Amino acid sequence: MTQAYSTLAAMGIEDVGAISRFRLCDTDTHKELKIWFEREPDSCLPASLKFRFSRVISREEARTLDAAIAELEQLLGRESSRERLLLELSRFEQVMNDKMSELRRRMSRLAG
Repeated sequence: MTQAYSTLAAMGIEDVGAISRFRLCDTDTHKELKIWFEREPDSCLPASLKFRFSRVISREEARTLDAAIAELEQLLGRESSRERLLLELSRFEQVMNDKMSELRRRMSRLAG
């Protein structure tokens, strides 16, 4: 199973089946990829791992980070970051359109 997730394996993650979730966040000094695992209560293995990438990353680091995120999204059955952003944008547009319609109705009532 690790062959299908070669980037994660190269990062030292042997049991990709135990991955439960992940998060990528930006700090002032670096980007941080945190990966959580489902572990047995008596397990000595870590519950999570953090990988830090410099804020200004090299092309190779960028490829590694992108590949790791793609593998994590594939593993966890998520849509890609681009698809997720497009979905969020669509939802935001709908909320804004609904709010604008509501404000127009309220303005017409005040004017009428």
